[in-house]
Amino acid sequence: MRRIGLFILLLLGFGMQAAHLVGGELSYRCLGGSSYELRLIIYRDCASNGAPFDDPAIITIYNASNQVVQNLQVPLHQSSFLPINAPNNCTALPSFVCTQEGIYLDTVNLASSGGPYTVSHQRCCRNNSIDNIPNPRLWGNTYTINIPANPTCNSSPRFSSAPPVALCLNVPVNIDMGAVETDGDSLYYFLCSPLHGGGNQVNTTGPNSPRPDTATPPPYALVPFANTYSTSYPIASSPAFNIDPQTGMLSGRPNQVGQFVFAVCVQEWRNGVLLSTLRRDFQFNVTAACVRTTADFDEQDLDPYTLCSGKTIQFNEDCINTSRYFWDFGVALSNSDTSNLANPVFTFPDTGVYQVTLIAEPGSSCADTIVREFKVFEGLNVGFDIGGQACFDQHSFDFTPTGNYGPDASFSWNFGGNTTSGSTTSTLKNPSGIVYTQSGSYYVTLEVEDGDCKDNYSDSVHLYPRPVLKHRLDANSGCVPYAVSFRDSSEYAGNAIHFWDFGDGFTSSLQNPTHLYENPGDYFVYHRLITTSACKDTLEERSNSAIRIHPTPFPGMIIEPEEVSIFNPEFEITLSSENFSTSSLLFPDGRKVIDPGNNLVYTARDTGVQRFVHIVENEFGCSDTIAVETYVQQPFRLYIPNAFTPNDDGMNDVFSYSILGVHEFKIRILNRWGQLVFQTGDPSYFWNGRMNNAGDVLPGGVYTYVIEVIQKEDRTGVVKRGTVSLIR
Repeated sequence: MRRIGLFILLLLGFGMQAAHLVGGELSYRCLGGSSYELRLIIYRDCASNGAPFDDPAIITIYNASNQVVQNLQVPLHQSSFLPINAPNNCTALPSFVCTQEGIYLDTVNLASSGGPYTVSHQRCCRNNSIDNIPNPRLWGNTYTINIPANPTCNSSPRFSSAPPVALCLNVPVNIDMGAVETDGDSLYYFLCSPLHGGGNQVNTTGPNSPRPDTATPPPYALVPFANTYSTSYPIASSPAFNIDPQTGMLSGRPNQVGQFVFAVCVQEWRNGVLLSTLRRDFQFNVTAACVRTTADFDEQDLDPYTLCSGKTIQFNEDCINTSRYFWDFGVALSNSDTSNLANPVFTFPDTGVYQVTLIAEPGSSCADTIVREFKVFEGLNVGFDIGGQACFDQHSFDFTPTGNYGPDASFSWNFGGNTTSGSTTSTLKNPSGIVYTQSGSYYVTLEVEDGDCKDNYSDSVHLYPRPVLKHRLDANSGCVPYAVSFRDSSEYAGNAIHFWDFGDGFTSSLQNPTHLYENPGDYFVYHRLITTSACKDTLEERSNSAIRIHPTPFPGMIIEPEEVSIFNPEFEITLSSENFSTSSLLFPDGRKVIDPGNNLVYTARDTGVQRFVHIVENEFGCSDTIAVETYVQQPFRLYIPNAFTPNDDGMNDVFSYSILGVHEFKIRILNRWGQLVFQTGDPSYFWNGRMNNAGDVLPGGVYTYVIEVIQKEDRTGVVKRGTVSLIR
């Protein structure tokens, strides 16, 4: 709220009138001989819709006879914004105050015989909201300075720093209005009156127009001050504004919001002779919107629920124009109860009342201090424990409060539902034997009041039905080995422990186990359920019906010999199965024989692997299978020609060979120098007389071949070497 108030005061401090020029000054510098640089500075309120900078500005030079020597049109050299500097380090100006500076420079030559000269610039208008002159819109501005005839090539003083853009209400100021003088002359400072010129806002035509084509000659009229104001008292101030005649330091303490015109004059003296008078005409804006260094922090929240939150407290600063802080938390006989943080957290050593101090900008002339009282209480930390059974069919709750309350604390319970006592509330410290009329969940709240402190705590009470033990099986009979999945379907809340006994000496603690029965027989299953939360109970059940596991028949089969030649491909089969009622035999040629007997002979019809499958089944529908593999060898045959003629006549064009009875094959062919010219692992891919069958045509001659074969899976190998003639 304080910062919003400052903004409203700012609006009151600066009128909503259209602003105009707010000041100016005129100086010169000798460049040597009769050449001078003229320097005109104009100040304007840049935040307004008023008069812009003239470009060019008119500067008129008169001689001693008040005749125009030169009438210059001087272009705008540069413009910039004045820095927004506060009048002292303890305040900060509002960010939107703004003054713009325009600088005009020109060089002239003036004959020494025509002096002294008067250099002048005139311009209307002044702000209509000025407080210390009557009818301010009727008065314009004249900025003037004299160039003496003797001594020649004199330079006037020049103000060393720009004026402040605003002053703060009731804040002392020390403004440097000192000037620089390069000729070593003596300077004398005093408050003077602004000069009129350049027409007004009523008469805007003719010679008194807002920007005259030629400045009028001296002397110039003084701008009058309104009642209570004067040249020596231009601003409402206590003490009155005063300027040091030797240093130009302007001091005072403005005590009224408004806009005030003033002028500071600097006389240049040499050997008792006045050479020139530099005049700065400027408008001071006094505002109440300056931000001062102010110490402040949040007061303690006295709400009984937050007041007693414990001995650790968060402090939050609310200072203005502050970057450094010093906190003292008021702990007696302690030097460690301080902090330099903006928003510290402090833990008090004990309960009690403490005087907490905050200093904004400690150790400086801007320091501001505030002290606030803080009460420190232990946190009540209210809670409660619940004792009793959570099963609805048999429950009775005892509530015991916990916390840091004293013996005089009061208690207020709300049980969240109807009880058999006929009430939902209690003021007892330890209500016991609480029985609810219906099952369900109840939100129980306890509020404790102990002196200035209050705290509350809530928790839920659940009344659960009694657990029900249930389970199911995916099947209750099967053949060895047989896996049975047990699925718990019990009804209970919370957590539980399971125990299963499968009746064959094996157990499990899983909720949904799977067990493999490896022996035939009848097995009775035992299941125990122990609920460890909510409604706690132990239930157990032994199955009335057994899980029946049937035996499995045993298939037996022997085949001799394991390997034969295609020239005598007979195998003798002996079956030795047990505990079966029916059987079948599947031969390698696809034939199936039911109840084949015990001894059979099978004649193979082809070479290679021969697979026999024997299946047996008993009266329970349980079956088993055995498979035996034998092998019929194919005889090994290898035919290799000794020459070929690759002339594309369709006869003997490739080196062809015939290979039978092999499992793997590889051939390599090399020329007389041992260079590999052809190789393959495909017994049907032959050499055509070219390099690798696709490259250059190879010359006729004798070539060496190496053939490597593996006859069957047992990796029996044969290597054959020889030569072949390629005839062209």
